[in-house]
Amino acid sequence: MLDLLKKWEREIGSQVGIDELEFQIMTGSIGAREATVELHHQVESLAQSEAFFAKIGKIDAHAKWGKEMEPYVVSGTSLWNIYRIVE
Repeated sequence: MLDLLKKWEREIGSQVGIDELEFQIMTGSIGAREATVELHHQVESLAQSEAFFAKIGKIDAHAKWGKEMEPYVVSGTSLWNIYRIVE
């Protein structure tokens, strides 16, 4: 699964400026479930995030990649958290 995420970063994320979003792939280590995999990225605004998702939605390779990812994701377990940096 991690290989598929890295493939997405290289082949799809690179097309929509993922390098500008401080993108990180993180896995559970201490105090977290080892099977947890999280993708983190930092945006300036929700508008920037919405624009990012609009761009990837138009890439055919993203839909194909999603099909490749299906065996690794338990339906209904996806969780989105949005945090604000307050310094």
